[in-house]
Amino acid sequence: MLDSNPSGINRSGFFIYKIVIEYYLMKKLVNIVLTLMLLSAASISAAADADGKFAVKGAGKRLCSNFIVAANEKTTDYYLYGGWLEGYLSSYNSFQSDNYDITPWQTTELMLAFLLQHCHSNPDTHFLSAVNSLIKTLFPIRLTKESELVSINVNNATSYYYTEIMTRAKERLKHLGFIEGNITSGYNEDDIKAFTAFQKSIGLKPTGVPDQQTLASLFLRPTNNKN
Repeated sequence: MLDSNPSGINRSGFFIYKIVIEYYLMKKLVNIVLTLMLLSAASISAAADADGKFAVKGAGKRLCSNFIVAANEKTTDYYLYGGWLEGYLSSYNSFQSDNYDITPWQTTELMLAFLLQHCHSNPDTHFLSAVNSLIKTLFPIRLTKESELVSINVNNATSYYYTEIMTRAKERLKHLGFIEGNITSGYNEDDIKAFTAFQKSIGLKPTGVPDQQTLASLFLRPTNNKN
């Protein structure tokens, strides 16, 4: 059982500790619920009632204006929105046909940033509606089937991406004129140079790493051929 006030933690530290614990407890609960959903999936004939209606739980039924406050103040609720979002997306991946991962490269932090931007323009929209709008936007670039992971090591820092996503990114770079010749597997020096050149061209820090900002710029923003 968790100590309600661990020794050696001051008030500020205890507040951060409390947020972290609640966030991970929420993630653990989400995993349990998803397991139960998968076990009973065979008996589920519809995702709603006969009229297409269903009950919304937790953060999903709150307004975007509530999310904006939580995000700006980084309250405990903000992390609970993140836990709710991860659970919702995992459930979506489980039940949506022709889909393996609706967010194959986007982190929870990036998704929350997208949602915050959307909510600023639509403060009276429910958080669930905002999430569904974002999913609709991301659906065309989803991962439709399982893909192996490829490790990328740049400057002694290793990160992992789906092979399919890296192939798409490099195809995009080739279309834009940053890669010449055939696209290769893995992540070599030529790939690092191509990503670095692309990052420089749009004003991003030239790291050569296909980070969130870089992939968002490649997949979600209109870009012009460099030639």
